[in-house]
Formats: sequence, structure tokens, C-alpha cells
Amino acid sequence: MCIRAGKDELDSVKNLMSMSLKAVVATALHADLEAVDDDARLVEDLHMGEAESHELEAMIADVFDGVHVDPHETPTFGALLDRVVLSEFTHLAA
Repeated sequence: MCIRAGKDELDSVKNLMSMSLKAVVATALHADLEAVDDDARLVEDLHMGEAESHELEAMIADVFDGVHVDPHETPTFGALLDRVVLSEFTHLAA
């Protein structure tokens, strides 16, 4: 059985990974899951401090097969999602 959750393979992967990453972000930043949307700013809206940034980075690496991202380089959840997806599946971006 195959599911399609987007207009192409990369979009499908992104949509499916979004739910997991939202849970990771909400947990690491002690935020409500509903507050985590594409436009949510990690620092300003979700109140990410230095300790939460390190926790988020570690949790992303743990959940997403060792992917390392610097949360400070991705100001919004949407930007973070793009970075995680492209880091994990660079071969799909071409």
C-alpha cells in the first residue's frame, strides 16, 4: 500500500515528516502543539532559549537519523522543516 500526501515525492515526504517534527518542536520548546505551524517563529513565538535550542537540536538528531541542524539558522518552523527534510532526503530535491 502506498500513500500520497502531496503533489510529488518531496512534498509527500515533507507533509508526513511535518507531524513528527511538530511533536519534537512542541516537546523541546514546551509549547502547545497547536502553536507550532509553518509561520511560528522559534524564538519570538515559541520562546526558544539557548537551553531549548540545544534540546531541540539533540531531539531532531535522535528522531531523524542523526540529522544535525542549527535551530538558530531557521527562524520559523517552516524553515526548520525544510532544512530537516532536505538534510534527510537531499536526493529527492533534484
